[in-house]
Amino acid sequence: MEKINIFIGKGGVGKSTCSALSATKAYTKKNNVLLDSLDPAHNLHDIFNQKFSNKAKKIEDKYYVRESDISKLGKKYIKNTQNQLKNMYHYQQSLNIDKYFSILKYAPGTEEYAALLALERCIDEKKFDNIFVDTPPTALTLKTLALPNLSLHWINSLLEMRVEIVNKKNTIKNIRKENQEIVQDDPIYKRLILMKDRYTKLNNLLKNKNIVNFILVLNEDEMSYSESLLIKKQMDELNFTINKIIINKSTENYDYTSKKLKSIFPLSTFQLNPFIKENISSIDDLVNNCGNLITL
Repeated sequence: MEKINIFIGKGGVGKSTCSALSATKAYTKKNNVLLDSLDPAHNLHDIFNQKFSNKAKKIEDKYYVRESDISKLGKKYIKNTQNQLKNMYHYQQSLNIDKYFSILKYAPGTEEYAALLALERCIDEKKFDNIFVDTPPTALTLKTLALPNLSLHWINSLLEMRVEIVNKKNTIKNIRKENQEIVQDDPIYKRLILMKDRYTKLNNLLKNKNIVNFILVLNEDEMSYSESLLIKKQMDELNFTINKIIINKSTENYDYTSKKLKSIFPLSTFQLNPFIKENISSIDDLVNNCGNLITL
């Protein structure tokens, strides 16, 4: 079973570099690796000095890199939503509901659902031993991680409403002595059940510590430290565990910083990524710096 490593942290702390270093280190140990960026402001092409796209690109034997196109996945999400609504409400086509679909792209949460689609695609990958996911800055990432559980709350409420609607329709049909409709045969109810199964599976997988590692990346400065406390609080509220802390661009202050963090993250492992003076612009640069990573 693949291991999925999700890198989180505020913008600018070096998530892209840390995810690339970690993926490269796994690759040097002969693992089959996928490195995927979900950040709309992709940096992997600069780190590897080559172009990437929404399709995984093989850069070495057993090493693949992808920059997921959130915009493209967002359009796919909207298109699928349109098709589902058309299929479920085909009898209302006379109302010209197509004109309302054009505003879906402006709906709140569309970007988060697109990011979730990209993350779900990573989880569904089966041919890799290790998957490393470079995420967007904190706010978008946490909203994305919250979506499966949030969606389940909405779906459960909608299921209750749909059962009530079908039962009332059946009462009217019974009065008219028509054949009753069984709720399990209702197309909208069936669609909601499929959505519930999907989000339940995704939510359970994200919280499975045997499959998913959450890795928090931060720097030694006070702002980064404060942000890490906020991220921990929000991750705790979402019932996610931060498995590993990477102190990136570490210098002589690492001992003080790590002691403070270890008291807050007692169950997490710690790694120091020393400050790299030269720009990383190739897989060789990554390989050469893998040996400098320090596990505390």
